[in-house]
Amino acid sequence: MVEKEKDFSFIRQQFKNLFLTELDNQFFEESKIDILLKHFNVSHYRAFGIDQKDEFALQSASVILNYVKTTQKNFLPFIFPPKLYREDIYMRLDQNAIKHLEVINSEGGISLFSLIDRTLTGMGRRKLKFFLLHPLKDKKDIDKRFEAVEELYKNHSLRNEIREILKDIFDIERLISRITSNTLTPRDMVSLKQSLKNVSKLKELKSKVKSHLLIEIIRNINDHTELTELLETHLEDNPPIHFREGGLIKDGVDNYLDELRKIKEKAQEWITKYQEEERKRTGISSLKIGYNKVMGYYIEVTKPNLKFIPSNYRRRQTLSNAERFITTELQEFEDKVLSADEKIKNLEYEIFSKIREEVIKQSPSIEETARWVAFLDAITSLAQISVEKGWRKPEITESYDMYLEEAVHPVVASNYPEFVPNSVKFDKDNFIHIITGPNMSGKSTFIRQVGLIVLLAHVGCFIPASSGIIPITDAIYTRIGSGDNLSKGLSTFMVEMLEVANILNNATERSLIILDEVGRGTSTYDGISIAWSLCEKIAKDIKAKTLFSSHYHELTEIEKDIRGVRNYFMAVVEEKDSIRFLYKILEGKSDKSYGIHVAKLAGLPKDVIDRANHILTKLERDEKQEKLYFNQTVLEKMLPIEEHSELTEVIKMLEDLDIANLTPLQALIILNDLKNSLKIKKTLDK
Repeated sequence: MVEKEKDFSFIRQQFKNLFLTELDNQFFEESKIDILLKHFNVSHYRAFGIDQKDEFALQSASVILNYVKTTQKNFLPFIFPPKLYREDIYMRLDQNAIKHLEVINSEGGISLFSLIDRTLTGMGRRKLKFFLLHPLKDKKDIDKRFEAVEELYKNHSLRNEIREILKDIFDIERLISRITSNTLTPRDMVSLKQSLKNVSKLKELKSKVKSHLLIEIIRNINDHTELTELLETHLEDNPPIHFREGGLIKDGVDNYLDELRKIKEKAQEWITKYQEEERKRTGISSLKIGYNKVMGYYIEVTKPNLKFIPSNYRRRQTLSNAERFITTELQEFEDKVLSADEKIKNLEYEIFSKIREEVIKQSPSIEETARWVAFLDAITSLAQISVEKGWRKPEITESYDMYLEEAVHPVVASNYPEFVPNSVKFDKDNFIHIITGPNMSGKSTFIRQVGLIVLLAHVGCFIPASSGIIPITDAIYTRIGSGDNLSKGLSTFMVEMLEVANILNNATERSLIILDEVGRGTSTYDGISIAWSLCEKIAKDIKAKTLFSSHYHELTEIEKDIRGVRNYFMAVVEEKDSIRFLYKILEGKSDKSYGIHVAKLAGLPKDVIDRANHILTKLERDEKQEKLYFNQTVLEKMLPIEEHSELTEVIKMLEDLDIANLTPLQALIILNDLKNSLKIKKTLDK
């Protein structure tokens, strides 16, 4: 929402899919903040815990509220007071991490949220999603949540009792929203009554819970006994969907309503009696009294008996084989009954509306209860999934080191019981892991599983590992996969570089960085150079724990020169002309990509595979020369310009050597001369 007659073209250029609503300037007047204060019945914005420096954010909230109040004609659902999002409370989890780790959604698979969702209420499901998108980063808060989850994890009877109560609680937040905005049905009010009755059962668990968080939750669930009794004594248990159908209010609530109902109930008895009297009086045994919504009540006489009708019968309708009549007595009865029915419906709606007003008065208290019930549902869900999967409680520390023993990917391992577990360790001497190995060997799954486990721990959930020591992490950054952003005119490589730039500009020593194949969107030399420089930057300046999977085997050379970098590879066993993936990560480096083997597994035609093997053999024949040339190119990029001439001269000498005709003594003499003249080592040491 923006002001009219102001230039916001820069926003449209930056966010091409963003819809802007232009509002009159009156919505943006500073005095409009009073609308917000008045709506929540507070005298100053400090009541929201907002300082003067954040007043601008409050003005934005005021504009939105004012717009909603204007467009919705004050038919507003219950709205929570404004609350600032604080990064000192929550771990930073940007959209890239949420997407790449498949936290909430997954393309063609199961997301982390889908996996751990064992909630039983709609509001609990929303709270669990909030947990995942807002992981905690204060150790005390995480430990407090772990204490509650652990109690429910160990106390099966308590957990099951809570879940039995929760499954009979409706989405109270949505119910209150519909009730306060007057978009409810009679059955919504009955659902609220049933939910509040079950909420009172949660209050009775106060003596059974031991952890601080569960005690706090139970204590903050408000007592709604009086409102529940009002709803119980006044509302019918099974009302119709629509208000004007009647049947909303129980007997005994209103004397006049009971009297009108008696008139309506005795109507059929009066009709039966009157019909018998008219048959005797007229002698027409087939005479009958009927009713329809168009004509009301009528006396129907067949045509052969029309000669017997009395003079006080007034014709109302003619049919093909009968006539319909009305009498003064029947007309008076009809007016009385129909009047009673209409009065009943109006009176019932009036009583129902008064009950609704009482619910609205108590809506802040009910909403607070709903929030705590949702919290309990989400906490119980974390305990339930931990029990079902046999997950373990990790230790949360404020140190730097991280250790996960026999860890698995929470989602993938749920679908594949034979999933191979792996351990991972980070410390000050081992915080950048360069992981090599062929496609399909499990590199991407491994680096993702570490990110998901760290996320789960900060949510307060147990983790899929035999044990874990996890330090407080301020953010999870990811660069995984590739894709164009055509709407912004960005290529695959540009998207990749923008994401990498975001990581380098925001990551800290407390962050976890997950990188998958960075640099592959450009030429080989450029890609390796960027990846190499990226590792150096993280190692020297940021020192964040980093998982870097790559097909660039040349990156494994970084381990020799930069402290903190370690090489790991995904183990593979060669069996004749095929390979078998072990999905086990080992320390060291992989010197083969096995690309042709993977292509064969994928089903490429045999002639394509054979031709690829032939080309590979030819390329490997000249491997030493190509590697020598490549090393020259890479080193030239890494070394100062003034060293290039000396390096080129040395490499030229090596290229001119006829190794096949050299004696061992000649080779030693040449090597000694090169060692004395070469100054590369000195340059690298600097």
